[in-house]
Amino acid sequence: DRAPTQALVAETMMAETIGSRIITGATQGAVGAVVAAALSAFTEPVVNRILVERITVRESIKRLDVEKSRKFFATTLPTNFLKFPLFEAVNCVMAAVAVPDAVKGLVTGFLFTTLTLPITNYRFCKSMELPVNGGALFKAYLPTVLRDIIYGISRNKINTALILAYPALIGDTVGRAMLLFPTVLLSCIISSPGNELRGYYLQPKEKRKGFKEFFQPKNYVRSTSAGAIIMAISLSIGCLLTTPVKLALGAIGAAIGL
Repeated sequence: DRAPTQALVAETMMAETIGSRIITGATQGAVGAVVAAALSAFTEPVVNRILVERITVRESIKRLDVEKSRKFFATTLPTNFLKFPLFEAVNCVMAAVAVPDAVKGLVTGFLFTTLTLPITNYRFCKSMELPVNGGALFKAYLPTVLRDIIYGISRNKINTALILAYPALIGDTVGRAMLLFPTVLLSCIISSPGNELRGYYLQPKEKRKGFKEFFQPKNYVRSTSAGAIIMAISLSIGCLLTTPVKLALGAIGAAIGL
């Protein structure tokens, strides 16, 4: 009886550990979603124009409309609430599975892209003021899944390397945020070729640039740096705010008797 009891306890503890990781990851992703939504409402139209239309940063900023960006926030916030917590939760679950980092990243990237591509493309169309239809919602699946798989693999490998190099940082919230920023930043940069391919295939047919014209290094640097910095900042801030948010939600729950 002792062995089965110990096994049951071990399984229960493992389930609780995975459960707590899911909650933490989803909370971090949700907080990051709000931060990113506020940033993206103004920066995403700029970044998407640079990515797809291959114009300069200055030209894209000149076309920024504050009122349209405020309205676009109504799109970035709900879509982020779906995407960010989902990715963080899947990532946390895979972190608890005993498989190589490459496998974790592949599964995370594949699942995330397959489940959220219509949301991602809907948001893109809104940011670029393009018509939303069935074809647009499922456009550029292969380059998007390639980007997200590379991102997932890179993030797991970089995270593991940084934790091994700086183990003391994982002991507190600030340290974890310090690890998360370079992890996300580098992962976005490494996976950027997939993002560039995505941008190429998202071009409207009537305005499509040729392959050689589209893929110019200066354009690549502009779009990659902007996207990577926004993602790294938002998730790092989300990491910093996770504990206060959990405490606040716990206090609210206790106050109303949940």
